[in-house]
Amino acid sequence: MVQESDFASNIARFTGFAKLYDESRPHPPPVLLDLLSRLAEVATPNLVVDLGCGTGLSSRFWSSRAQQVIGIEPTDDMRHQAELQTTATNVSYLSGFSHRSGLLDSCADIVTCSQSLHWMDPQPTFDEVARVLRRGGVFAAYDCDFPPTTSSWKADAAYVRFMERVAELEEEYNVSDGLRRWSIKKGLSERDLGMDKFREITNETLGENANPWYFSTRVRLGIV
Repeated sequence: MVQESDFASNIARFTGFAKLYDESRPHPPPVLLDLLSRLAEVATPNLVVDLGCGTGLSSRFWSSRAQQVIGIEPTDDMRHQAELQTTATNVSYLSGFSHRSGLLDSCADIVTCSQSLHWMDPQPTFDEVARVLRRGGVFAAYDCDFPPTTSSWKADAAYVRFMERVAELEEEYNVSDGLRRWSIKKGLSERDLGMDKFREITNETLGENANPWYFSTRVRLGIV
């Protein structure tokens, strides 16, 4: 049986930089609004539930299409940032987990996980999704593939090296101890992480002008 205390380290990991997270993470592609609504056979979903909603990027994404959107998020810091950034009156946020949302049976047309499913215990989460969705409802987990593609292969390679260094330091400093993840903290400086070298290469190869970055999005679907 899943215990909420098992996720204490996960919650701690996402506490303290919610504003930066909200500013930096990519948004879902607009085509998903039409695709998922069509699969759910409803032009305007009555309720979309966004599990592990974080700062509400995906929840706000659905505000223009659904009658109501509920974001479920266990981390207070992330949920507070979501509330600050959300002006749409049809979007609300609740404290909860993907495996225990607190929502009614068969209440949602669509349930989503945006870049969050790998932080969730799969089977209890899928059981909860099946409970919350009405018959014919759609579950969609969508994730951006990293790194994004830029106009400079050198910048792309520098990003890969930077993330490899981050992973090494996470292990060295036990940053990931207690985390439950399926598939930086600790006072480390940008130099420790290799951010200075990464920034140097990107500035050199991409320049100071704005350049497009291209993300690929993977979508995993289920229909009850």
